[in-house]
Amino acid sequence: MNNDPWGCPERAAAPDGWILATESGWGALVVWVAGPGNFVRVPIADHERHGNVVYRRADGSERSQSFLLTKADLQSIDDDIETYLAAAELPPRPRGYDWFIRRPSCIPVGEDEFWGAVWAAATAALSADDTVHPLTVKGPARAALARMYSG
Repeated sequence: MNNDPWGCPERAAAPDGWILATESGWGALVVWVAGPGNFVRVPIADHERHGNVVYRRADGSERSQSFLLTKADLQSIDDDIETYLAAAELPPRPRGYDWFIRRPSCIPVGEDEFWGAVWAAATAALSADDTVHPLTVKGPARAALARMYSG
């Protein structure tokens, strides 16, 4: 029996068609609720990682700018993810990995479609009095993914 709460296959590369989890608390929560067999981890390659800032102007135009993430930036991102997971009453995930989620067959190709569908299903289950908080979306997100994987 595996007692590792984040236990999953570790691969050298992502399986074809699997979705890279967003590097955020929400992305980590979705990996967790996807459940065993629906996520894998890949050690982060030793290469530069970049962030992207999008500037939206009042006229509707956008400008995108890429920047190099420092070790301090990456540490801060991991710390923020752990804080989000703790708010959802989940254990911290191991650091140093990219996480991939198996695409449900009902989701068309495209990471944006997957993330949009999970978010819409998780938040649709909330009542008007609920806040969008990690603990309140954990159950609805788990139920949404269970439906997606069963259908």
